[in-house]
Amino acid sequence: MNKYLKAQSWCLDNNIKIYIVPIKHKKECHIEISDNGLFIKSPDTYKNQSIASSKIWDLYLYLYNKKSKHDKKSKY
Repeated sequence: MNKYLKAQSWCLDNNIKIYIVPIKHKKECHIEISDNGLFIKSPDTYKNQSIASSKIWDLYLYLYNKKSKHDKKSKY
């Protein structure tokens, strides 16, 4: 399995979701992370959704690497 898909799957199984939040009347957007009910909005603005989507994959991998090591029950 691709490392990014593995990371995304682990995050979703652990109630961590990352998604694009468009900015009204602009092509720009933000990224928001929902981590078990805690919402974190990115301080960065992305020029378009394609750039933001790429960053989302990186964030899933980062969170997987950071949090899965502490999760003894992980099936991944």
